[in-house]
Order: sequence, then C-alpha cells, then structure tokens
Amino acid sequence: MTSLSTSARAVLAELVRRGEATRPQVSQALGLSKPTVSAAMSELEEHRLVTTAGSIQGYTGRSALLYRIGESAGHVVGVDVGVTRVRVHTQTLSGRRLLSESREVAEPAAGAATAGALLRETLLKAGEDGPPRQVVIALPTVVSDRDPSAPSHIPEVREMLKALPLPEAPLLLENNVNCAALAEGNVGVAKGASQFGYVQVGVRIGAAVVIGGRLLRGASGWAGEVAHLPFPWAPGHSPEPEGLERYLGAEQLLARTAADWPGSEGLPPGSAEELFQRAVDGSALARRAVAEHATQVGRLLMAVVSLLDPGLIVLGGGIGSNPLLLRGVQETVSDMHIPVEIRQSDLGTRATVEGAAALAREHALQRLIGVD
Repeated sequence: MTSLSTSARAVLAELVRRGEATRPQVSQALGLSKPTVSAAMSELEEHRLVTTAGSIQGYTGRSALLYRIGESAGHVVGVDVGVTRVRVHTQTLSGRRLLSESREVAEPAAGAATAGALLRETLLKAGEDGPPRQVVIALPTVVSDRDPSAPSHIPEVREMLKALPLPEAPLLLENNVNCAALAEGNVGVAKGASQFGYVQVGVRIGAAVVIGGRLLRGASGWAGEVAHLPFPWAPGHSPEPEGLERYLGAEQLLARTAADWPGSEGLPPGSAEELFQRAVDGSALARRAVAEHATQVGRLLMAVVSLLDPGLIVLGGGIGSNPLLLRGVQETVSDMHIPVEIRQSDLGTRATVEGAAALAREHALQRLIGVD
C-alpha cells in the first residue's frame, strides 16, 4: 500500500469526506497552510490518488481547481459466493462502478471453482483501473474471524480460498447477510438509518443487525444467525438443527406447495419465481401458498423485533424482496403491537455483492488515510 505523509493522508481523508474540494477549502477545513495543502496535493497526484475535476469561481472572481479521488487510484472487489449463484462487483476508490458479473453455480460443490473463474476474468478486465486495493468475499456461513489466514475457519472455507485466484491485495471475509445489510444502509432502503434489522429470505434465511451505523457481529460472529433458532418448539417435538432454515427456505416452500397442489391444476410450480408469478397471474392456489409463507416469515420477524426492537426491518433476499410477501408479513407482525416499520429491499439478490464491494472500498480508503 502507498506510503503517504501525514498531511497527504489528512487531505485525502477530507476529499473522501467531501467528495471533491478545492485546495483553499481543504486548507480552511483542516487548518493547514496553503503551501502544506499544495504539497500534499502534489504528493497525492504523484501517486495518482487524486485528480482534478474542473474548477469553480470564488467570491474574488478567481477560479480554483476542484480535486477528487483519482479514477486510476485503484479498485476494490466484492465477491458473493452464493448457494446457487456467484457474483463479482468491482468499483474504483472514487465509488464508480466498473464491472458487475454473475454466474450460476451448477452444483453446490462447484461454488469455489465458479467463483474462481469469474474472479479471474473480472480482475483481468479491471486491471486498467489501477491496482486492486481490497477484496471482500461474502460467504453463506458464520464468519468467526474475518482474517482468511485464521486457523479457526472451517475446512470448506479454507479449500474454497485455495481455489480463488486472489490478487496481491488485502483479503477480508464476511458473512453474506451482513454484507447485504451494509448495502441497504449505504445505498438501499435503510440509507440514513442508524439502527435497523435486515432479514433475508430465499434459498436460506439469515438476519443482520446494524446499531449506530455499525454491524453487530457478536462475540463469535453468530449475531443474526436466526437459522439456528429452535424449531419446531412445541410439546412432543424436539428442535431440529437448522430446522427453521429448512422450513422457511425455498425448497420446503415448493415442497409444501406441491403437496397441496391438485392434479387438476396441472404441474405445481417448479421454482419460487414461478410460484410468485402464478400468484401475480391470478392463481388462487399460488396466492394461498404465498400468503401462508408470508405468515411464517412474519413470525420470524416477530422474533427479531421482540429481541431487538430495531424500529425498522428491511426484508430482502430472492423471496423476501418480492412485493407479494409484504402485506402478509406486516399483518402478522402488527399483532405484536410493537412499533416497527417494514421495508422491502429494492436491491434484491444484488445486495450481498454490493455490500461486499462497499465494505472493500471502506477498508481500502481507511488504510490509505491511516484509520485503523
């Protein structure tokens, strides 16, 4: 990573905060002399970390150059290694989107190989935009230590990392639902909210909590792992490991729908997308299946609300972000009489990779400006 002087780091931090600024504006904001700021800008330009972005005219009629983070200062990479699809997103340190690619995973065991091939292609394409500064990989598992070299990581994760063509850049691991929550807080429907919960419903389920603008990870990275809530919890039944995740996941939703689907109605829906589309098209059977699932998802949100009282819940994931689900979820949660607003994600399945890239950019910039 580039070594910068203290004044250059301070100037870069101010540009990150403001987006763009003139040297006089930076001088006034930081209390540094104009020669010091000019020298710092020259240093940053030499390292291609800043560039000019036009000019503005001041009160005296004199024009001043505007500076912002340079487009060739480097780029960051977010990788979402999902159960059924792998996504890779790159962006410059200035926040400009470079590439967003995705590829279907043929079978669960092929996830690492698919991610490796897509990441290799993406890194080659993004190479013209400076060096990679940070890579964040979002995983559908508990991340107890975000350092990929930590011995605590499960063998499957270590084997997956071996299959990835990782660049000469710092690497960070993060839970996929945590990344999705970050995206909602940065550019999604929770933007501006300092406290909210995020619940993902799709092939699997998960949750994340943001308090004071920061993720709540817990002592061991297990915060938000709602898949492990006891289920079923009733007399005469023993809770099954990850039983709630299976019950609320897409596979069992389709299995329940198929079991109740009469032969006179033809073949049952073969995917969650088809089920919801049939409901939109007016199928009473599909609507009933969706309504029942919305009730069950609402009960999951009741557990999150009763424990955390976040005031706002973002409902996301491939199934959770479908508008047909919202009404039933709201009706179920309203029975609690705890004030909470429920918003559906408009990022959908892109949320995780968007959040991974945003986290990568945050860490890269913090390293450049000397923030631990």
